[in-house]
Amino acid sequence: GAFNFRFGGFFPSGSSDFWAANEAAFTLDSSDFIGPIFGFGYNGAINNYFEFDANADFYSSTVRSSDRYYVDLDGFPIIHDSRLLMFPMTVGFRVLPAGRFARRGPEGSYYVRRPVPYLGGGIGMSYWQYEEEGDFVASDLSVVYDRFVATGLAFQYYAMLGIEFPVAPQWNITLEVRQSWAEATPGGDFTFVNPGTLDLGGTSVYLGGSLRF
Repeated sequence: GAFNFRFGGFFPSGSSDFWAANEAAFTLDSSDFIGPIFGFGYNGAINNYFEFDANADFYSSTVRSSDRYYVDLDGFPIIHDSRLLMFPMTVGFRVLPAGRFARRGPEGSYYVRRPVPYLGGGIGMSYWQYEEEGDFVASDLSVVYDRFVATGLAFQYYAMLGIEFPVAPQWNITLEVRQSWAEATPGGDFTFVNPGTLDLGGTSVYLGGSLRF
């Protein structure tokens, strides 16, 4: 088995009604939420070609934007901050097409392959929080300060593709790309605006390391 840690970037898909409505009303885009992601996990061997995989990640990004169609009485932009936080926990399986070990030499000893490519997928749950805080245009066209928050748990599934480079008997460097899919319907303070679904999926690109034992 191995304990692993990783860090990288998360690139939101932004394919939902909620993102479309916000992009129409404010000077932001889902691509503005590209931000750092980091995590840790464990993977254990089932045999030479299959491994069990469990992971937890953390992502958070804050974007400042303004109203597209209104300014305040002094002609200044009406600004607020939008924050998206996610904490997904997943389990899945890895497939190692070439295996992790190969038999070499006249004695038939087993050696770790260099490198070790893998692919896989799995499912899990993601705790998420979306928040908007700052100045907004009220129904009477006045500018008011407010804070809106929605939280929840969303079902998530993912596919991944990666490669490990053994650098020592117990240490590997890992490069991995993961595509995740998840959707939620914001409630809480956003219930009254009927925002539709919030796409929580996207692409994660990781650089990491693992300690095998």
